Amino acid sequence: MIPIPIPIHDNAIKDDQMLPALRGFALATVLVLSGATAWGQSDSTDWLSAEQFSAASLTTPAPSLPALTDALSDDDSQVDLARGLVLNDQHVAEAVVRGQCPDSNCVWGWRLLPSDILYSSYLASPIAPRMQSGLLYERDNGWIWELEAGARVGIVRWGSPQGAYPEGWQLDVWGAAFPRLNFEHEMDLDAADFRVGVPLTYRRGPWQAKIEIAHLSSHLGDEFLLRNPGYPRLNYLRDSIGIGTGYFINPDLRIYGEADIAFNNDGGSKPVHLQFGFDYSPILPWGPAPIYGAPFAAVNVQLRQEVDFGGGVNIVAGWQFRSPETGHLFRAGLQYYNGKSYQFSFYDQFEELFGFGLWYDF
Repeated sequence: MIPIPIPIHDNAIKDDQMLPALRGFALATVLVLSGATAWGQSDSTDWLSAEQFSAASLTTPAPSLPALTDALSDDDSQVDLARGLVLNDQHVAEAVVRGQCPDSNCVWGWRLLPSDILYSSYLASPIAPRMQSGLLYERDNGWIWELEAGARVGIVRWGSPQGAYPEGWQLDVWGAAFPRLNFEHEMDLDAADFRVGVPLTYRRGPWQAKIEIAHLSSHLGDEFLLRNPGYPRLNYLRDSIGIGTGYFINPDLRIYGEADIAFNNDGGSKPVHLQFGFDYSPILPWGPAPIYGAPFAAVNVQLRQEVDFGGGVNIVAGWQFRSPETGHLFRAGLQYYNGKSYQFSFYDQFEELFGFGLWYDF
């Protein structure tokens, strides 16, 4: 398929005009999609209704879980017998995310290689570990292909078993490579960034936090250097400690902030990087099984000391499918980026990107 160029208007949004517009976009997105989710919840014929199921069916009685007991007397609630979860009851979901665990075996303990994650990647962060393929148009350089090959896995947890809202302490490891290919020059490799990290994460109720050590290094492609003789080849790198926190306003909406402080840096990198934003990612599907789909939207803002605490804003929105076993997400949608390049070999260059992306989040 031959990409069709999308015309980008010359008076593109500048850095000082960007944030007010995006605040309005973010607020409108949350209001519209939150209302749409409430409208879009539908009954599922594949699950037993609460009328056919009672609290006595659980392995262990749950007198301390009034939200669950109340839901079981609600004819509109849907129950997954295999996992002991009320799936289509938003009030129960809100109670659960605030600390009430519906699983009948919700006992903290040591768990090796947990399959789910306590602190998931920010959906709109362009440098978070995941699998990604994005076909984007850059207004000055044409079509590019942004790829990412990455993953985030759990090593050990002291906390609850796998479930809709796992809690506890968990040690993870993640890594990712971020190559950029240039459609305008026979798919040449322009640059590639490499990141690895080891976070210690915590989650309890609606709160989550992490502290991690991470490494980032950036490299220009050989083909790019051949096309641009004399271009300065930076050795941009960062070894840093990051501290982040997130809060779930409701089970579908997370706000977050993070500070990343480098103790070893080179190639133009300076110590302080900041980021914040929100993720709208519904826990419950819009339609009956096996559709399991729902809309998503997210905004991520990054501020970096090396560009005088300018940076960039990334906006993504589209449709997602969530695994009921692990919580992993497959997403398809649109992406818009405005700001300093997130390919750190070009860290001080302004870019405006728009296009289509596929993402798989751990």
